[in-house]
Amino acid sequence: MFTATKSWLKERLGLDISPDKSKIVNLKKRYSEFLGFKMKVVRKGKKANGQAKYAVQSHMSDKSKARIKKQAVEAVRDIKHLSSDEQKKTIVRYNSLVMGWHNYYRFATHVSRDFSEIAFLVKNSVKGKLENQLKKSIPKPLKSPVYIHYAKSKEIRYLGNTPIVPIAYVQHKNPMDKKRIINKYTVAGRAEIHKRLEKVNLSILHYLMRHPADGSIEYNDNRLSLYCAQQGKCAVLNMPMEVNRIHCHHKKPKAQGGSDAYGNLILVDMSVHVLIHATRKETIGRYKAILNLSQKQIEKVNKLREMIGLESI
Repeated sequence: MFTATKSWLKERLGLDISPDKSKIVNLKKRYSEFLGFKMKVVRKGKKANGQAKYAVQSHMSDKSKARIKKQAVEAVRDIKHLSSDEQKKTIVRYNSLVMGWHNYYRFATHVSRDFSEIAFLVKNSVKGKLENQLKKSIPKPLKSPVYIHYAKSKEIRYLGNTPIVPIAYVQHKNPMDKKRIINKYTVAGRAEIHKRLEKVNLSILHYLMRHPADGSIEYNDNRLSLYCAQQGKCAVLNMPMEVNRIHCHHKKPKAQGGSDAYGNLILVDMSVHVLIHATRKETIGRYKAILNLSQKQIEKVNKLREMIGLESI
């Protein structure tokens, strides 16, 4: 198959493959690298029929880890030798780097171990003048939706009121996947898509398609995708939504730099949306009474309120 693929690419498309990036690897014995990751399979128990069961074990690639170590240490040293006025901007740039690395590499099963190794070098770079300037807490709790996740870490430190993202605070996240059969190019693939839509109210879906909301094409496309993904139910109430009560909420407001990306949107009932944004005690009390939320539902509302910088209810 490798030889056939190589020949087809060359003869039909005039393309040469990279011998360094294209090879056959026995994943039970060696790692294979791909887009900054390295992965292999390890034995993990047995199947019901007695055959060995295997699971993927993945890390950041050695090359990626070495690059990030160098960039992280250099960024911390920049913070260390700047005046206080310049430090804040440099910290924000450093935080952006770290959060970008976390978001990309968190799909590696051993990402936490890899970043712990990097964090050790970063901590050594902090020692000295900068270490004495850092605080473990600030008078007010951190409300920024960008950093609120990291506020839970015991390793977070502050320079003034500016948080420095702890580089070791990252957890593995399972990549969302779908069946291979699902695609719009085959009869079987389209049938699987339609099968999944059976749980969705198609009349409401068609209404949303014919009546786009004010906003970008991306926003309206993602609104439709969310309606299907949430099976027409409110993300908080877990109840089917009526067509005139469907609200699409931005987790990070556009005024704060939020986008219309799929991951920044969530569909909720109109009353829930009011409660998420409410600031007056009377309004909060009235809508809590109307919705009669469970503790778990209140926690979901509070999580969305925290992301837009509002206090819990």
